[in-house]
Amino acid sequence: MEHTTDPGHRSAVVAVTVAAGALIAQQVAGRATRDALFLSSFPVSALPLAMIGAAVASALAVLGFSSALSRRSPARVVPLALATGTVLLLAEWGLSLVQPRLAAMVVYLHMAVFGTTVISGFWSLVNERFDPYTARRVMGHVGLGASLGGVTGGLIAWGTAGLLPVPAMLALLAAFNVVCLLALRRLGSNTPASARGSRHDDVATGPLAGFRMLFETPYLRDLALFVTIGAATEALLDYLLNAQAAAVFGRGQPLMSFFSLFHMGVSLLALVAQITLSRTSLQRLGLAGTVALRPGLVLASALVGFLEPRLWTALLARGTHGVVNNSLFRSGYELLFTAVPQRRKRPTKAIIDVAFDRLGTVGGGIVALTLVPVVGGHSTRVLFALAGAAALAALAVSRRLHRGYVSALEESLRSGAVRLDVAMVIDATTLMTLAHTGETFDREALLREVAALRGERPTAGASAAPGDPALLALSEIRSGEPQAVRRALQRFDELPAALIGHVIPLLARNDLFLDALRALRRAAPRATGQLVDALLDQRLEPVVRRRIARVLRGSPTQRAVDGLLSALADPEFEVRRQCARTLERLTRRSAGLQVPPAVVFAAAARELEAGPESWSEDAAMTEATPGEGLEPRETPSGRSLGHVFTLLSLALEREPMRIAAWAVRSEDPILRGTALEYLHNVLPDPVRVALWPHLRIATTAARAGRSPQQLREELLRAGGTLSVSRGALGSRSPR
Repeated sequence: MEHTTDPGHRSAVVAVTVAAGALIAQQVAGRATRDALFLSSFPVSALPLAMIGAAVASALAVLGFSSALSRRSPARVVPLALATGTVLLLAEWGLSLVQPRLAAMVVYLHMAVFGTTVISGFWSLVNERFDPYTARRVMGHVGLGASLGGVTGGLIAWGTAGLLPVPAMLALLAAFNVVCLLALRRLGSNTPASARGSRHDDVATGPLAGFRMLFETPYLRDLALFVTIGAATEALLDYLLNAQAAAVFGRGQPLMSFFSLFHMGVSLLALVAQITLSRTSLQRLGLAGTVALRPGLVLASALVGFLEPRLWTALLARGTHGVVNNSLFRSGYELLFTAVPQRRKRPTKAIIDVAFDRLGTVGGGIVALTLVPVVGGHSTRVLFALAGAAALAALAVSRRLHRGYVSALEESLRSGAVRLDVAMVIDATTLMTLAHTGETFDREALLREVAALRGERPTAGASAAPGDPALLALSEIRSGEPQAVRRALQRFDELPAALIGHVIPLLARNDLFLDALRALRRAAPRATGQLVDALLDQRLEPVVRRRIARVLRGSPTQRAVDGLLSALADPEFEVRRQCARTLERLTRRSAGLQVPPAVVFAAAARELEAGPESWSEDAAMTEATPGEGLEPRETPSGRSLGHVFTLLSLALEREPMRIAAWAVRSEDPILRGTALEYLHNVLPDPVRVALWPHLRIATTAARAGRSPQQLREELLRAGGTLSVSRGALGSRSPR
């Protein structure tokens, strides 16, 4: 977890960790109690029907829960659901004393309706409380608390199995709910307003709105399919374990002790996996790779069960699913939702977590209910085979999750880039417009250009002077007199090749720079080779070389691109920076130009390893040079980081990288956290490791923002009406 001195952040992490432990302890003990109560009152053949009925009830309940999350935040909905569940548990305890069979059915339905639903809401609360980047680091602590809670729940269930009657466990489950409520109450005082607020006005809140939104988003559809297949697999493995256990242990306290020990063992192993493997798995396998571990390991254990259908193989398969699900899988799966915009996550997450989970449970229950009477004594082997096939299908779906996660991050990054106060909208839009166009204007240089356009053209007598026009132009250029040089440069629509080498040194003169730039740029497509040779000639002054890079913007050719890529290794920072900006311009205008990502990433890594000392000297030199005026004044570090992000935009999607360049220096915490998480997923490890020390990483909280369409409209309006001087921009540049 990120180290911070913010007491509110530390308090929030502690509260969430305690709440997770209490909630998972209640779930683990509740499952043992549910199974023992049901199998003590009904035969195992009734279990598939109970699973189907509970799944249907849960799927119906999630419609109301999802609608509530659309109107109110998880910080309000989850405590209310926990309080309701606590009252119902105490009522069910009383019912079990007079009607044990009815109580067993009610408890089974209760755990289905409140178990996964409340847990889904709790995780929604967690990933709204922390931004995507911080959530990745905090999740280790929260997952550790959940794993400890699972061990505690299993120990309590096992320890009380021989001391208390099974129905008395319902009172202990209510006590776990009370602990979770108290922890969430402490969290509530530290929850940002965005996480506590009421519904968004632009989000539909009807019971089917979440389903409509879900089927419009491919990434969410993949998550729903993955959850459905996983639930069907778990249902098959649950039936196999329950059937084998009932056949071996019979009914009553022995069965309760068995399930208590099983769930405690699963929780203990999950705790070990969480402590030892969670961070490594997330770092090396990524989120999608981490969640794919569950179906991969279940597939292997199901094959063992198919070969040897016994109680121990049912324990192995169901235990493997439970251990990975409660540790590595949960750590990765919940983080997959942190990239989803809040307006989509709130109405859809509970549907995915519960409705599609129950749909899979219904499917698994129907398969078990249908096949067992048909295949008879071979049912165990057949169900193991089906569980393995389902795990294989889940592996296939998991391959699409990483691409969907990165796409969702990009969307969040785009919409979050314009979370601005009303008073700052104009300034921020101007900054984004300048980032889009890539330049501002120097007033004196602009006035010189206007004066040149209004100046007199060479007279007929002058143009008719005897001798070669190129020689006449050469003599005017070599005279060094500004007006004579301008006449020479205006004499040709396109400079002759013989004059190119004589005009290039004029780029160093601030009074003639714009004239030389225009003339050379008109000739650039035909003189690309000469310009590239000059660019790479380190005997020329740095100011000339960096301005040659700007000349090459008039040559959208692969030859120019290759030369600019070679110049990214130039010893002068400003030369490298102008080359990167020209590459960005050329590739934006001409999609067919090829820029090898490996070359770009290597250049970015070199810049980051060079350090602020080399950046500072070059930046100071540039700001002392009049007449260029194409960059906002920034600190040396900010200037260099802007160059790094320009480089990265050549190899990665341009718009998200441009927004990320501003977001990492923004004061908006959720925007910054989303940008960091996006960079974490798209950058190669060497670049990310080199970049991280240059970025301040702050604890953030979720906030809502405007859509990409609104940003586009603001950019278009600003681009047509606003101009900003270097000084004004420098005073408002993010630091």
